[in-house]
Amino acid sequence: MANKKQEKLSARQERFAQNVALGMNNAKAAREAGYAPKNAARAGCLLTKNKDSKVQKRINELQKKGADRVLLTLSRHLLNLMEIRDRAFEKGSFSAAVAAEIARGKAAGLYVNRSELTINKIESMSKEEVIDRLNNLYQATGGALPNSKIIDLKLEHEPKINGST
Repeated sequence: MANKKQEKLSARQERFAQNVALGMNNAKAAREAGYAPKNAARAGCLLTKNKDSKVQKRINELQKKGADRVLLTLSRHLLNLMEIRDRAFEKGSFSAAVAAEIARGKAAGLYVNRSELTINKIESMSKEEVIDRLNNLYQATGGALPNSKIIDLKLEHEPKINGST
């Protein structure tokens, strides 16, 4: 009986352990638990200094519960998706089965979404490409520039673009 009473944490120690388990550093966890701001860093250090202390044991217990909860959730989710896939496959709904299998892969982290952004810079375009692009934009917008014409200017000295003459 005395041993059970000895393992009981004070309210501040319990709040401290919960705060650390949530990811706070020791000083912040101690301040949030009600320890004096001036001594919070020292209190946090003392509370976690001994790896066999009752506070450290409680932190480990809380962190393990959180990790187990996350694993159970992911595991359950993957099993549910597998069941959906199998039922869809049995009914001949192959697209639904494939979608469920892809969802399982995404949940398991097997897929990585990648996208590539291409920006056309006018500096890298030839004169003809610029004129074509302007014509395309003009047509696509239904002639957003009324009463205007795209003209082709002939320059005596064409500027060098990307090393061309």
